[in-house]
Amino acid sequence: MTPATTKTIIISATIIIVAIIIYFLVRPINNHPRMDEQEPVTCGNKTVYRYKYPSEFFPLFAQEYNTQVSLTTDLLKRFSDSLGTDQIGVDAKNEIVELQEKLNQDNITFSTALRTYFINSNSDPCNDTLRQKFLAFTDEMARRVLDLKNTTSLVTQIEKPADSTKTATTPSTGSASDTGKVKLPKYAIIKDTARIKTSINKLSQVLKTNNNFNRRIKVAP
Repeated sequence: MTPATTKTIIISATIIIVAIIIYFLVRPINNHPRMDEQEPVTCGNKTVYRYKYPSEFFPLFAQEYNTQVSLTTDLLKRFSDSLGTDQIGVDAKNEIVELQEKLNQDNITFSTALRTYFINSNSDPCNDTLRQKFLAFTDEMARRVLDLKNTTSLVTQIEKPADSTKTATTPSTGSASDTGKVKLPKYAIIKDTARIKTSINKLSQVLKTNNNFNRRIKVAP
């Protein structure tokens, strides 16, 4: 084998190795799966779809719910930290603390069940009963978001972001009970004692309704 031939073989082998390395470096970027990617499943005479990566997609699915719960919890903390008993009274002050605990517990109970139904329904997409229960949960999630929004809007003024291309929230990394921190929109509490007390009473009623729903929860195996 001549030196020229040896040199050609070495150069060719080097090029092949470099090409292989580049391929494996670039492939994960180009082929990274979408978290909301779905695949068809045949159930008798109908076709339904399920998520290929349900655990990764769930945080995006529950993002609005997580954000609104975080906003309400933060609002209660601001009430507790900034308002004195001389402003709203001892009873209201104590109720704020109680509502914080109830909201946290409600959040854990509901979000855990929601995530379980989401995963189970996705794993068994042909199970119509399970699918209906999951749809009922999504309806309940929408109801909770609306109730919390109505409650917090009574006493908050949300600041719109300067750049309209930026969103107010960022994706979380799990359900409301195990998520990372959610970036909340900036807002100011309207220091109106009557409206604050009305908001507290409304939130108390919301959590009573939530608690009644939570007691009826039976998570599928």
